[in-house]
Amino acid sequence: MDSLMLVILTQPKGMWESILKFFNNAFGSYVWAVIMIAVIVRLLFVVVDVINKRISLKTAKINEKMQPELEAIQKKYGNDKDKLQQKQQEVYKKYQFNMMGSCLPMLIVMILQMAVFFSLWSGLRDVANFNIATQYENTKTVYYNMLTIASDNDIENAIGSWLETEEVPETSAEFDFENNKFTIKIGETTKEYDIQKELSNTEIKEIIKENAEETEEAPLTGVKKFVKTFAQDVTVDYYVKNMEGFLWISNIYKADSATSPVFTHDEVFEYINAYYKDAVKKGDFETQEEADAEYALEDEIFNYVLASFDGKDLRVNGFYILVILAVLSSVLQIFLSNLLTRKQTQTKQTGGKFMYILMPIIFGIFTLMYTSLFAIYIIAGQFVMILLSPLTNFIVAKWTQASDKKAEQKRRQTIDVDYRRIDK
Repeated sequence: MDSLMLVILTQPKGMWESILKFFNNAFGSYVWAVIMIAVIVRLLFVVVDVINKRISLKTAKINEKMQPELEAIQKKYGNDKDKLQQKQQEVYKKYQFNMMGSCLPMLIVMILQMAVFFSLWSGLRDVANFNIATQYENTKTVYYNMLTIASDNDIENAIGSWLETEEVPETSAEFDFENNKFTIKIGETTKEYDIQKELSNTEIKEIIKENAEETEEAPLTGVKKFVKTFAQDVTVDYYVKNMEGFLWISNIYKADSATSPVFTHDEVFEYINAYYKDAVKKGDFETQEEADAEYALEDEIFNYVLASFDGKDLRVNGFYILVILAVLSSVLQIFLSNLLTRKQTQTKQTGGKFMYILMPIIFGIFTLMYTSLFAIYIIAGQFVMILLSPLTNFIVAKWTQASDKKAEQKRRQTIDVDYRRIDK
């Protein structure tokens, strides 16, 4: 979507934001940009995943061997904590088991994955907030530009003649952002105007106040009422046509949920607030009072723009499909990830059930509360991992077989040496 008015908005410039912008320019869509990042990140994590699975499997096999001895020790020395701990350490030493050594690599992998998860989440949130704020700025520009036609004598006469007959004229509006023009048609009258973009909030508020603000003391004329309704209809039509959607999702910068696809006050001002906080430091305003006054005007203008959507029948932004897919794909990915361990050992993984519950809940919450872009990233990443699971499991299985074979050869060599010593 082309940008109309970005006087106060600047593109996010973090690492992930820059990568997303690059892929967005390459594919023409933030959705495909997110999917590409998910594929690349998961491919890069293949080596890490193989090592992590190998360590997990090795630890599980050692635990399987130790378990009978540990259970016997627990029964025998359960009432003597010092003796119990001493005997447990002897078992750990016998099987060369190091709790820290087995947990540290998995902890490092988890920290690395969480760092990518939260940094990318933050980057996608910034991109979504920027685009939502841009949607608002563009919609605001359409709204106040449409109101300016009320001051055109030709338009006023055309509308006036229609109002006298109490008939509703055929109306339409087209915006040509590349050439900075917009054209309106009311009945047989067609007019072209320059798009006014670089106006202060004070000037915009004056346009709205003159052509759309109605009080008991100063009611709008019939012509201005008609223009206000026309402007609101065009504003909503523009927003609906220019929302960036994907499949069933109307607005990819909002969550896939049964809420409106229209920007909210909190969503818009989460981004705009940052500008006004730093506006004085940047030199955009001489004093903080000026910045605060401009912010108050922005707040007023927002309410007028948002009022255009009152009573309009807009479909919901989604049907929670991404939430469901994120939860189900998480469960399936965990199942496949644990499949190798379950096949090669008989030991039950104590944290397995916990992970089956915790991770799907986390993914469900993030996909429900935040931008659909992040939900798409989670799902795409999970499906890449699901597709790669047979490959990683195969590599780990072959690695384990080679390691076991090497260990068996070493054991046999040790036995042969011992036999030779006995013969002598």
